[in-house]
Amino acid sequence: MPRTVGVSGRVALMVCGVAWAALGDVPTARVSSAAVASSERALLDRYCVTCHNERLKTAGLALDLLNVDDVGGAPEVWEKVVRKLRSQAMPPAGARRPAMTEYRALTSWLENNLDRTAAARPNPGRPGVHRLNRAEYANAVRDLLGIEIDVRSMLPPDDSGYGFDNVADVLSVSPGLVERYMLAAGKIGRLAVGDPSIRPDTVTYRVPPLFAQDDRMSEDLPFGSRGGLAVRHHFPVDGEYLLKIRLQRAFTEVVRGMTEPHRLEVRLDRRVLKELTVGGGGKGLGPSEQFDYLRNADEGLEIRFRSAAGIVLVGAAFVKEAKVAEGVFQQP
Repeated sequence: MPRTVGVSGRVALMVCGVAWAALGDVPTARVSSAAVASSERALLDRYCVTCHNERLKTAGLALDLLNVDDVGGAPEVWEKVVRKLRSQAMPPAGARRPAMTEYRALTSWLENNLDRTAAARPNPGRPGVHRLNRAEYANAVRDLLGIEIDVRSMLPPDDSGYGFDNVADVLSVSPGLVERYMLAAGKIGRLAVGDPSIRPDTVTYRVPPLFAQDDRMSEDLPFGSRGGLAVRHHFPVDGEYLLKIRLQRAFTEVVRGMTEPHRLEVRLDRRVLKELTVGGGGKGLGPSEQFDYLRNADEGLEIRFRSAAGIVLVGAAFVKEAKVAEGVFQQP
């Protein structure tokens, strides 16, 4: 059988008992991939197939019917073979073993073919099971049930990885977290169904005291408004509700800006529900009465209205008034 052996630049070719030898830089003959695969098959048959065949299936592995020319057809099996060859764990101790050069040649052949197959047909694998994080859970509840929930009060913060809190690999699910999700689902279910027999409840929305309320505060408030607040509130059932407005106070508990009258608009889903006038009522009062008025200037800012169940946009803001008269300047 022809065989090519190369050692230190010396090439010897043996064919039918006749030998030619050449010294120096002689290019190695190109051997077809089929010939190389045939030699690797012979190596497997000599050292491996004795135990790993369809009849014995030692360790559940059969190599006699696998096609060496198509390593990519069974990459999982050949990966196992490469690991055993790389560590020289097979053939087992006491059995006939190949030479070190044969170990390396077969291992390199299999690895190169596996790498070539992986590059041609990349397999990214399967993504991890992705549970909803807090923000995604709140969005899903809003889209499915039409309910805005304060998810931060119901669920703990999510784990983050690489700067993101929606990575499936780091969103763990512990028994405690499952219990919190179950409690949140029960509360959300009660909100979604609605119960006419529920007791009255009070919800307070506050504007941060450091916010400068000298212009339009939100996209949910109309143009030409000043200060105020707009919130999406969930009304549990159809019924009558009471809205109370409390104005911002100074450190002395006195309502600010009450020396002049101001128009305050209350809106429900962007429609004007009622317009109120506040301020400008303390003129002519004594110091004590004027102080009491400034402390309680918002006492009567209450509105009763009916609303259907669901999420409703509720807004309250002052009508913006120019400090200087606008228009064409007229010479006096």
